[in-house]
Amino acid sequence: MSIITGVVTNGVVVPNSALPEGAHVEIQVKPSSADAGSRGASRLTPSQLRSLPREQRQAVLAAAAEVAEEDYRSDQELTGFDAFSEEELDGDESDSQ
Repeated sequence: MSIITGVVTNGVVVPNSALPEGAHVEIQVKPSSADAGSRGASRLTPSQLRSLPREQRQAVLAAAAEVAEEDYRSDQELTGFDAFSEEELDGDESDSQ
């Protein structure tokens, strides 16, 4: 049995090294100094995210998209906009005639 450490980012376990295909895993949660208060302390910076292997980046981004999905479904301010203003549309119609 080998021990592979990792972190949880946006609810997804991100191992520090690749896991072999078909491996059975047991996850043990250990308290860390980040647990003392700040949830943001475990978030990755953009440069840290870019430095991860592709599989780990994809897992982190998929988890973030899943978290954001409900916001985009329920918050009209995030999606309720027009790509063009009415003035721009009016101008385009007269230009095409």
